[in-house]
Amino acid sequence: MIDDSARPGGSEDFIAALNAFYVSCNRPPYRKLAELSEQLSDLYGKRGLPVLSATAVFEVLAGRRKRLPSSAWVASFILCCQRRAWETGVLPVDPGIEALPSWQARLRAAHGPPAPRRGDRSSAACETAVPGGRAPSVPGARTPPDAETDPAVPLRLTPSHRAAIADYGEHGRELLDRAPTGEPDAVYRIAVLIGTDPARVPEAAALLIEAAAGGHPGALDLLDAGSGDLDHRHAAAHAYRLGEAAARTGSPATALAYYRAAVQGGRLDAAFKITEILQDAGTEAPASWLAPAGDHRNTEPPPHNT
Repeated sequence: MIDDSARPGGSEDFIAALNAFYVSCNRPPYRKLAELSEQLSDLYGKRGLPVLSATAVFEVLAGRRKRLPSSAWVASFILCCQRRAWETGVLPVDPGIEALPSWQARLRAAHGPPAPRRGDRSSAACETAVPGGRAPSVPGARTPPDAETDPAVPLRLTPSHRAAIADYGEHGRELLDRAPTGEPDAVYRIAVLIGTDPARVPEAAALLIEAAAGGHPGALDLLDAGSGDLDHRHAAAHAYRLGEAAARTGSPATALAYYRAAVQGGRLDAAFKITEILQDAGTEAPASWLAPAGDHRNTEPPPHNT
């Protein structure tokens, strides 16, 4: 057994240890960990532990967070991984909360002075919780698709998706040309356009996960905005910001596409932007561009959960 309290500090070492532990638990699906985290108080009597989101787990393991996770987050993650490992037969018993003190000591050490670089950071597997666990050869539960060793995965859109995006004109067709390569920014933008339709939120969420896996910050932010559950109003807020950015750079056709999507998601202030652009062009906006989908007329997204 490792004396974890004596381990050298360093955030990289700690993230590598979390990854090694995750691998030794047989890489439980992020969504499954999120589901288990909702049951922790019933399973272990530990109240006040945060509910995990699939996106946050990905970001932490991939080292994309600027700061180390909180002690409560680490406790949730460890308990959920152990529980899933026990449920799937990877562990003969669930160690439960017994493993938490060593992980909290490791986290405290990680907040201390950086440790000297070592040749093999991946040796920090969590033998305390999962005997015989193997460390990953490369830290990170998933290597982003833009890495040299893992090219982008081509994106396959359904005919319905393609028709919906093509309806946004020249910019929509441009996105459809870029999407087959799996380019994260194109996938993110397509997800935003689709996600402002309340009826297509699950489809947009699946696309956002693909973009997030490629490290796109907008996709990660949009997924996290609803604690893992995409909301069409959050998508509308992103569409509005994309429209504003396009307008500032002198791309009115692109701005129109995103303002239209923002209106669909309930951002009625985007309708004024559409009217202004088309008035300058000497045309009028079709009525369908100025009406939100269904009765979703909120002009502001729900609060961002942090």
